[in-house]
Formats: sequence, C-alpha cells, structure tokens
Amino acid sequence: SIFLMKTLLLVAGGRGGSDFFRGLFDGHSQVLTFPGYLRINKDFQEMLNLNFPDQISKRFISLYPYFFNSRGNYWRGKYERHHRLGKKRNKFYKVNKKKFIKSFLKLMNKKKISKINIVKNLHIAYSIAKGDKKCEKKILFIHTHLVSWTKEFLKTVNPKDTSIIHIIRHPLASINSPIRAWLTFQNGDSFFPKELHFQLNLVFNGIFDLMKLKKVYIVQYEKLHWENEYVMRKFCKIFKIKYEKCLKSSTQLGLKWWGDKASKKWISGLNKNFKINIDKYYFFNRDLEFFQFLSSRIIKYYNYDFMFPRRKIYFNFLPMKCELLVWKNSFKHLKLKPIFSIPIFYLIRIFLFNKFTIQNKKLPYSIGSEKYMVK
Repeated sequence: SIFLMKTLLLVAGGRGGSDFFRGLFDGHSQVLTFPGYLRINKDFQEMLNLNFPDQISKRFISLYPYFFNSRGNYWRGKYERHHRLGKKRNKFYKVNKKKFIKSFLKLMNKKKISKINIVKNLHIAYSIAKGDKKCEKKILFIHTHLVSWTKEFLKTVNPKDTSIIHIIRHPLASINSPIRAWLTFQNGDSFFPKELHFQLNLVFNGIFDLMKLKKVYIVQYEKLHWENEYVMRKFCKIFKIKYEKCLKSSTQLGLKWWGDKASKKWISGLNKNFKINIDKYYFFNRDLEFFQFLSSRIIKYYNYDFMFPRRKIYFNFLPMKCELLVWKNSFKHLKLKPIFSIPIFYLIRIFLFNKFTIQNKKLPYSIGSEKYMVK
C-alpha cells in the first residue's frame, strides 16, 4: 500500500550540497524521490494542466529525459555526472519509459485528478518503473532547489502536509563557493551581476523568504559530514521514518555519485574532515568582515565560527572585489545586458544588503543541533 503522509520540499543554499543530501534518500524504502530537481516553470505547470494521463507522463519524460537514461546526451545529466556513476565512475542508469507510462495510467484511473495527486503518482510510477519493492511510502521528497521554484510549486500544486528543508552552510562559504565555482566553470559564461545578486540574496534573505511559505527546518551541510548519523537519526525521528543504512551514502538509483561538474573534483561520500574554506582571491578583507557582520546572527545561532575580525560595518559603499571580478567577466564575454545591469545591481546591493535591511526574525531549528544550540 502506498500512503503518503508528508511532502518535503528541499531548497538549496549557496552550493550547499542539496543534491548530495537528496541522494542520501535515494535508496530509502519509505521515501519517494526523483534523481534530480524539479524545474517549477511554465513547462511544468502546463504539464499538470494536460487532460490525459498518457499526455502527462510523456510530457514528464520529455521535460526530464535524464531521469530515464542518464547516459543520454542531456546537458543536465552530464552536468550532474549521472553518466559517470558507481565505484569506477563507469555506470549509468536506465528506467523503463513504457512501464512508467503504464503504471502512471493505472494509478491515475484510481484517483481523482488533483495536481498533488498527479505529482505523487508521477513519483510512484517512477518508483515502480525503476523496480522498487512495494512498501509503505511515508514521504514525498521533492527537490524544488530554488526559493522561487518552491514558491511556484506551493502556489500551483498546493500540497497540504508540507514542510521545507533548507540546506545551508557557513554564510561566508555560501557566498564564496558559488562565486568561485561559477566564475571558473565554463570560463564564467553564466555568472554576471544578476547571478551575484541572486547568491547574496539567498544567503541574507533565503531563510526568511522560505519562512513566509511553510514551516522550515534547517540542515547544516557541515554537520551532515561531521555528525552524519546523529543528524540523520534526528531527521528520521522528526519525520517518522526508519533510519536506514542508505542514509550514510549519496547515490543515484543505487549507484555511487561523485558530485557535479562545477566542483571540478570527484568527491563521493561523507568527509569527517570537511573544512570551511574561504578563497580570499575573490574578496577584499573589508568585504569578508562586512559579510560576516551582516550574517552574524546566522553564524552565532547555528554555532559557526567567526572567521575574521569582528568589526561593525553597517554599509559597504565601495565596490567589492567579487563585484569587480563579475563586472570584468561581463565585459570579457561582451554581454550587453549584464554590462548595462552593472550600476543597477551595484545600487541594489548598497540599498538591500546593509545592517538596516537585515531581518531579525527568529531563525528556524537546525536538525540535530540540540547539543550545540545557541539560545
């Protein structure tokens, strides 16, 4: 019997390991999940509005082809390295499309068609098509990835019993990691003033934006590595699922996963020696001290270390080094829209990211943090 008790929406922080975290549930007997995030856009919404089950399932396959053949020539699958899985990085997965379409049709005949039922049945049909054993599924675990997509999902699908899992890391690492990754990945061809603004906004406002939508639970990426079993047992207790061995390793359809291309490394599994590193090449010291001051409540509440001298910098009017690098990158690629957006996003940053605009609401609970909770 398949009974779904709860929907969990997973939202990423700045390169905070959301794919890694979702992969821990890949083999869990009570959890339904896809091997990647759902892009909640116009295409997804149109798919939910189609009239016939076979139209919906076929459209789903065309929107997420790498869910069905991870060795196919699909950018998203290649970027996530789903064609290089397993211990020797030479494995991939295939899921039977015909079985998926047939199972979905059968499921849809039983249920009254609401959007949440369509989404649940797509997950159940996928679970059947990949050969999962039948057992009671308690959680629908959906990687909605972005704050905006999560908002759209809730508005479009309106699932009843829903919580948000927001995976974060040290705020300074959350700013540093995407800037370093995206300025170097494919020669920085997709990282401009708008994208920098997105990353800064995610660190300073992401938690609070999500709190306006649903109940939010925080998972700290560092603690996932340092205290994996403790955090995952607490997670299972909160959401009333069994603690299973799979929660110690991140996989895609049972095959070991090695991280995405942007990391430029092959990293698999938990790392007890995980370190919080900041690459100073991308920042002036005053930038890091400014960011630290703005995120000091988050740092303190989630028991992170203060990494730089604790100076009170209420505004930072001068261009920051990461901004200068992003501006230079815009000119290097001769992208007119990003070039013209430079002064706009510079002013937005000055007016939106300063001590007086930082929110002071109570922060959500971090799973597994009882031992260290800062009151």
